[in-house]
Amino acid sequence: MRSLEEKAVRLLSGVVEADLLHLYLRLLATGGSPADEATGFLGGADEVNSLVRAGMAQIHEPEADQPSRLMPVPMDVVLQHTLVGLAQEALADYERLLGGYQRICDLSATIGPAADPSVGQLAQLITDSDEVSRLTSTLMGSVQREWLTLSNHAPTEPVGRIGSAVAPSPVERGDRCRAIYDADFLPEAATPDKLEVLAETGIQVRILPRIRMSLGLADEAIAILPLTSSETTGALLVQSSVIVGALREYFELLWEKAIPFGGTGRNSTGLPDIHIKILRLLVQGLSDEAISERVDLSLTTVRRHIKTLRENLGIKTRFQLGVVAVQQGLVD
Repeated sequence: MRSLEEKAVRLLSGVVEADLLHLYLRLLATGGSPADEATGFLGGADEVNSLVRAGMAQIHEPEADQPSRLMPVPMDVVLQHTLVGLAQEALADYERLLGGYQRICDLSATIGPAADPSVGQLAQLITDSDEVSRLTSTLMGSVQREWLTLSNHAPTEPVGRIGSAVAPSPVERGDRCRAIYDADFLPEAATPDKLEVLAETGIQVRILPRIRMSLGLADEAIAILPLTSSETTGALLVQSSVIVGALREYFELLWEKAIPFGGTGRNSTGLPDIHIKILRLLVQGLSDEAISERVDLSLTTVRRHIKTLRENLGIKTRFQLGVVAVQQGLVD
């Protein structure tokens, strides 16, 4: 039973709230409790109700003449239920953020000469594409710590730009630059090569499916948000520290979920360079055929390399190989 509790801790710690996990472990250790004794056993009715509402315990009605029991829900079911709840909460926060962003756009569009000056201090709507380019270049040139890019459209020539401004090389500037691009554009023939060029300059590039907005963040001070993927429809310049802070937190949330892309860097993993390159392409969701084309090796050879990687890492499936590669830091 002790090993069962330890497994539950490894599986649920940090995902389930600590107080709920403590109650769940007590119930798990005893294999359940008579329903009429559960209140005293767990410390109160609120504790019992909390476990039941969280989907971590349920009342079992056994055979006739047997008392009802409060039973722990299997830990894998608890994990799945909790993850669904967390995903729903994140989605709700995401939708609120996008709703607030749209309101800022609508508000800025109504700003006129007679408007309250305090409104204009929150955000400024810029409709001239040349002005958008100039401001973006100015922002990139004034960055002192970090430039962040979130893009929901395919990179254009040259890559690494918001609106139509070219991002300076962080190698030359010494800035830290991070970028998240929409993975839905990876099947387009030129996109992987453009992102690879961007990553090779030293910019940390990650990909994530279904990004719904674009933005550029200069340090933690100013944000510029293109209204669409078109370069002619303008952008929103946001200077409110509260809004910029929220956008920064949103970027960090997506960054944690995104998958690293490209950039050869230094191989300190001990794996052959070809294995590192294959792993990077694999975690980007490319098929064996696409990987074969990118690394200029036969399909048979690529599949042999992937099989070797799975065997060396003790992985059974291709999907698990990508997950473990990211978790163990085998890809940057």
